[in-house]
Amino acid sequence: VKQRPCKIMAGPFKLPNKAEAEAEQKKRAAIKQVKEWVESYIPPEHLANHDCVVDVSEVQCGDPNCAPIDTAVRIIYKGDDQGGNVGTVFGVPCEAVDVEQCDIDEMMPPAEYFDGWHKGETRHWPPPPENPEPGEPPDVELRFKVGDRVECCIARGPDGWAPGTIVSHWFRAPQWPTGQFAPYQIKLDSSEKLIFAPQDRDNCIRALKQ
Repeated sequence: VKQRPCKIMAGPFKLPNKAEAEAEQKKRAAIKQVKEWVESYIPPEHLANHDCVVDVSEVQCGDPNCAPIDTAVRIIYKGDDQGGNVGTVFGVPCEAVDVEQCDIDEMMPPAEYFDGWHKGETRHWPPPPENPEPGEPPDVELRFKVGDRVECCIARGPDGWAPGTIVSHWFRAPQWPTGQFAPYQIKLDSSEKLIFAPQDRDNCIRALKQ
């Protein structure tokens, strides 16, 4: 039997380098860990019977004023035949490798929500704020002062940092729930718009290197 020669297709193929492969491995491990934290709140029988599905993924935030990558958590119950799926979706404003268990603890709904969703009830979580008043900002000492020069993470990768200046502490948008604040508001050198840093962490905002 005469075999035909194998034709190698030309194209922009690229094998991942070691650093990219390690980053992808860490990302997958982090997503798995976040999913386990979320599932620890859900009654085991809901998961065993596939009445509930938990999905965790990284998504690009469309709001230029927030973190470029969010870790999205979807808790989906099959609901009833008339109402369709029920559950909730929420995001943590950072990449999965930077999510901590306390971040998930703060975002998860009370136990009665899972029971309601299991029955097919539509329950909104997080609930809409009943009190639009700002409330008191956290009594926490921040790392940077107003006027300090910093750089903010606005995109993935080593080139995703932009320099700017701290213009205020404890920023909040008018529609945010009572008591929710962002540690810093920043004026970037490259834009007239102001952005905010959702967390006082080095993966989000750090001192500008001189």
